[in-house]
Amino acid sequence: MPQLTEEKVYVIAHPNLRSVAAHSHLFFELTYILRGSVEHTIDGRVCRLSAGDYFLVDYGSVHAYRTAEGESFENLDCLFLPELLDPSLKGRESLSELFEHYLLNFNLQVLSQNPAQMVFHDEDGSILELLCRIRGEAEGRAAGYTEMIRCYLIEILLLTLRRLENATAASGAQKVSSYLCAWVSKHYMDEVSVTELAAQMNYSVPYVSRRFKEEMGMTFVRYLQDYRVKQAARLLLAGKTPVSQVAEQVGYRDVKFFSRVFKTYTGHSPAAFRKLGKMQ
Repeated sequence: MPQLTEEKVYVIAHPNLRSVAAHSHLFFELTYILRGSVEHTIDGRVCRLSAGDYFLVDYGSVHAYRTAEGESFENLDCLFLPELLDPSLKGRESLSELFEHYLLNFNLQVLSQNPAQMVFHDEDGSILELLCRIRGEAEGRAAGYTEMIRCYLIEILLLTLRRLENATAASGAQKVSSYLCAWVSKHYMDEVSVTELAAQMNYSVPYVSRRFKEEMGMTFVRYLQDYRVKQAARLLLAGKTPVSQVAEQVGYRDVKFFSRVFKTYTGHSPAAFRKLGKMQ
């Protein structure tokens, strides 16, 4: 889809539908039912939808629609690529990675339900209003429209996540992981000592390490490296800053070590990653 490849987002209304054959996508999709009653099947699960309902579709999920009452229905589709939110998300193909990104900072491991398998209802019309704003910005292409679209989409995702049963726990994770993740987001460019961080929380290093891995599904060192690599990828794609300076800006004093870590996570050296990004 040329529009999606170029703009990273595409909003389109589909009036007078009766059925849509089973299909999957290599992008994220947010579908909003504008009119009618719909039987929606996604990954083998069937649910009934009506006006004001909306849902998210993950990469690779197979879904189909058909009218539930014989009359036509109408929906509004917002298709988007993960790098719309942040260039460092390019190539990430799951909603969980999107939700756990620092812009949203939701830990899905503490949720009882997967947002990609749920139907949400727009009680006050706020979601539809934001979708219409995204569509207007995409069509108008005024100065800063991409940034406006990004802001509106993040607001939609955050409002949606708030509706989950244990959203408060997910947004803060647990005490240990929330504290450490918040610290990393502000100080990832500094030298990090788990011993010092544990002392700040009045916990032992083994306890902090164990709790963080239980809550986040990875070690603190892995999380820190992953976060630094994401920030480095963003900087590499955003400008012409030398690789050595990018390394320093994300907390690595040894550029060779930084290059090895970056290649381990992305499969490319920093220079090659920047070159590939500019070719897209």
